[in-house]
Amino acid sequence: MKIINNRILLTLASIIITGCTLPPKPFDHNAEEQSVNSNLVCASRIDIQPISINGAQPPVSSFDFSMNKLKKYTTNNIVVHPIINLTMQARDANRFVHHFQSALNGAQILSYQEDQALRDKLRSFPRAKTSIIMIYTPDLHDSWDNSSEVRRGLAFGYSSYHPINVVAYNQTKINQAPVISNTQSWKIVLTHELGHRLGVPAARSHNQAGHCSRRECVMYQKPDFQSVVSVLFNGMPYDFGKLGQEELAAAKRRCASR
Repeated sequence: MKIINNRILLTLASIIITGCTLPPKPFDHNAEEQSVNSNLVCASRIDIQPISINGAQPPVSSFDFSMNKLKKYTTNNIVVHPIINLTMQARDANRFVHHFQSALNGAQILSYQEDQALRDKLRSFPRAKTSIIMIYTPDLHDSWDNSSEVRRGLAFGYSSYHPINVVAYNQTKINQAPVISNTQSWKIVLTHELGHRLGVPAARSHNQAGHCSRRECVMYQKPDFQSVVSVLFNGMPYDFGKLGQEELAAAKRRCASR
């Protein structure tokens, strides 16, 4: 029995050591080096507009956590506008998210009455590179036609239609995360998608497929065994990792020279 217990301990020790020393997991392709989004980092004010589809919303504590994280790397002047509630067929929610930028430019995605009501509510919202639309939905896919992979979150950059940041979150998928609580899962995904709009990771040295190559970073692509082990040593991945934090801090120092 003692021999068996020793083997179990040795096996567990080997697993833990391996999990901590493995090189970053390679992805299918490497992203090109990108720049930190100085429009957000250097903004004197950032406007946030939450939109809830069919009642989907994050826990308040998770939302507040992500806003405090955004403040840390940008400005203390973040204005959160009253949430806009929308009701629509589940099959239309994903299409609405993917075509939201087009809707801002005049394309009618909702019914005429709903479209006009949404425009009225967004009339005073600044449509600028320092504004972020946050859409919470019970359904979200890689593409607009619901035929692709289901996603926890998506971030959309500036388009030819309008210079505005759009991030979307799939409540159903986020709440299905194994092991961790809904609050923890929302903290990670909310911060992760905001990180995409902040432009981290930026340097190619730790940027793979637009995500962190290191598992302790909130921008790591997908949970795996080593990322679970990393939590034991580094805690939950709620931040952008040492390299990402340095990139954001350096960008913030350069704001004065803009």
